[in-house]
Amino acid sequence: MNQGHSLRPLLSFFLLLCRDVCSGGNTTNQPSSSCPSCALAQVTKNLSSLSGQSDMVEAVKRHILNMLHLSARPNLTQPVPRAALINAIKKLHVGRIAEDGSVEIQEESQDREDVVPPGPPSEIITFAEAGDSPNTMIFDISEDGSGSSLVEQANVWIFLKLSKLNRTVGKVMLRLLQSRYKKGDDDEDEECVSEKMVDIRRSGWHTLAIPRSVQALLDEGGSSLTLRVSCPLCAEAGASPILIPANGKKITEREQSHRPFLMVVLRTREEASHGRVKRGLECDGKISICCKRQFYVNFKDIGWSDWIIAPSGYHANYCEGECPSHMQGLGSSSLSFHSTVINHYRMRGYSPFQNLKSCCVPTRLRPMSMLYYNEEQKIIKKDIQNMIVEECGCS
Repeated sequence: MNQGHSLRPLLSFFLLLCRDVCSGGNTTNQPSSSCPSCALAQVTKNLSSLSGQSDMVEAVKRHILNMLHLSARPNLTQPVPRAALINAIKKLHVGRIAEDGSVEIQEESQDREDVVPPGPPSEIITFAEAGDSPNTMIFDISEDGSGSSLVEQANVWIFLKLSKLNRTVGKVMLRLLQSRYKKGDDDEDEECVSEKMVDIRRSGWHTLAIPRSVQALLDEGGSSLTLRVSCPLCAEAGASPILIPANGKKITEREQSHRPFLMVVLRTREEASHGRVKRGLECDGKISICCKRQFYVNFKDIGWSDWIIAPSGYHANYCEGECPSHMQGLGSSSLSFHSTVINHYRMRGYSPFQNLKSCCVPTRLRPMSMLYYNEEQKIIKKDIQNMIVEECGCS
């Protein structure tokens, strides 16, 4: 996403807001700043007055109309009957009807405001190699940085082939055994790491989960996992697992297609432990540095609830405050890179960078869904990207 393009609507709103609030107060006391958000920290003190609130609301109104590409609020002459509107919304699943009769639009980001969407996990598929003894198989699990990985899934896939003469209907126990050395003892003990009762009415694939064995192997820095397949009743039932012969005997092409394999899903420990993000600073009247100022406009209060069906209001949050040197570059990765380059030249006194001032800007935004009547009195559902400021930082 182009960061400059995504922030342009919000920046326009900040400039509009700053202009309107400043014009409502004493212009002789306006702060001189090349950054609108830095000036907002001072001029929004006027919001405690009725004129300041009115100026802010007017700025919000113009911003919403601009985002909906409307020159003015629609004038409804023949609104749709409420009962018909609610019935259509229910049928088309474009919203839900609350207990008080209001229409709500569910947005995914509202339920997961603080949750960082995890990146895709790593998936490893490795095919079995023949072991040193009958019915054993070796899986090579090599992944860079696997020692710092958490195993989400680990399943061994084994194909059980049923004899044509077999007419037995039943189940057999399929087990995976792993050899383990005991401390102070040179002998190996086999431990069952997974078992499953499987249906043998027809040939087919079966999975056995071994996440603990794979996790233990990776934690120890190993990469080779040896397992032995055990199925005591398979011979009696006329079933046999398709494995790789230990003596180098060739297997048919069809048997090759049924070669056992292991599928492992890995995620880094850092991704698993950092499911939530640290929220940016919220303006509380006690801080002057870059923060997010909460501001909510109820559409009913401003006389817009007749043409905006949902939501009931707009979170017109904005960024304000100062950006001292130690906070410059705190924000999204693209803004941080921009700040690093600018600060590099600014500290060395290069023109024109030495006169540039770091600015408090949105670093995390979320969309807003709206259900409304347009100028032709048709009902429109529109998802407006980057409409609500979630977090602020210094550019």
